[in-house]
Amino acid sequence: MPTVLSEVGARPCAGLLAALILSLPALAGCSGDGPDVGSTPMTFDATEVMPRVERVLRERARALSSGNKRRFLATVDREDPAFLNRERVYFANLAQLPLATLSYQVDPDSVTRRGGGFDAVVQVQLELDDYDAEPVVRPARFYFSESRAGGSLLIAGDRDLAWEQRTGVDVQPWDSGAITVIRGKGVLGVFDDESAAAAPGVIAAVEAGIRQVKRVVPYTWSGDVVLYALSDTELLRGIDDLPVEDPATLGAVAFPVRATTDGDQIASTRLLLHPRMLDSDPAQLARLIRHELTHVALGERDDPVPTWLREGLAEWVSVQPLPSDQRLISEDALKLARDGAVLPSDIDFDGADQAANTALAWWACESIVDLYGEAKLWELLNELAKTTSGPAQAQRLAEILGLDADQLALKAASGIIRTYG
Repeated sequence: MPTVLSEVGARPCAGLLAALILSLPALAGCSGDGPDVGSTPMTFDATEVMPRVERVLRERARALSSGNKRRFLATVDREDPAFLNRERVYFANLAQLPLATLSYQVDPDSVTRRGGGFDAVVQVQLELDDYDAEPVVRPARFYFSESRAGGSLLIAGDRDLAWEQRTGVDVQPWDSGAITVIRGKGVLGVFDDESAAAAPGVIAAVEAGIRQVKRVVPYTWSGDVVLYALSDTELLRGIDDLPVEDPATLGAVAFPVRATTDGDQIASTRLLLHPRMLDSDPAQLARLIRHELTHVALGERDDPVPTWLREGLAEWVSVQPLPSDQRLISEDALKLARDGAVLPSDIDFDGADQAANTALAWWACESIVDLYGEAKLWELLNELAKTTSGPAQAQRLAEILGLDADQLALKAASGIIRTYG
């Protein structure tokens, strides 16, 4: 029978439930890819090893739940100074997060003997209070060493970079380096030492963006968002299914965080800024933030619709607080309109012409609002989201608007030329 161990503790600014679940099967697809060279199949007595694994992870859970650094470090092997320092940083990182749930689940079949200790795949469940709909579960490869006193185990490793790369594990900023968490109204801002200086302006821009987007988007949204504003692009490069091939071309991205690596359930949608945006023009930054916050507010609602509607709608929302003479577009967008534009397909939308395509899509939304009012724009989103069939969506668009996609593109192009020259 599975053994379930739990610890409940309290610490400032967080109700932290730390549950330790051991000796249970791992989630499907999350048990790793087998032992590394140097590991051997389990030839030891599992009934003797698992209680010791339970014991050290129980202590780790209790220490994290109570914010007891000394107790936490007592579970760590001190032989490697670099790892010991990493664990100090990790403890400090988690102490800043509003943790609702932190738990561990170990697959006994993943445990292998290596050297004087054991490798094991540990499912780490972490839920951010007020920001995640449910815990985010990610596998990590732990290494447990034997304590000098004998009998008990110590944690001598909680990451395996090569294994993570092979298995496609996505890590969070608090897993890979020191972070500085700065909170605003509805904003959990995750910065690092180099980016923290920009935090006041960035947090204020996101707070304002949340208010502005909530006034326009007619759906229930908590107005809470996790913001990553780091000084490097490592996390950005690791995000799956980016809308462009080169992450360097993105100013920001709203991306879904799945509850499990092999599931479809979304725990939250988070916002990531490119480092160059931290000291960009405030008006440009604010508009970009509103665009991405629209994706956050819509969540999965806009996933099934054509890219032009998803991106055009976000851009339309982003310009609403601006006076008409400050709603700028690029020269490429004006040229595209003059050349006789058509609404781009999903395949063609992103790429060298992405900025121009976004402007055309925005003005397609402007045309819909001019013809029928804002309610029609949201009706179109709702109706096109009911089917993922391109032909069916095209037919439904024509039924709702009384004009097809090509006619809508012509109206959008005419609006751009009329407004910008």
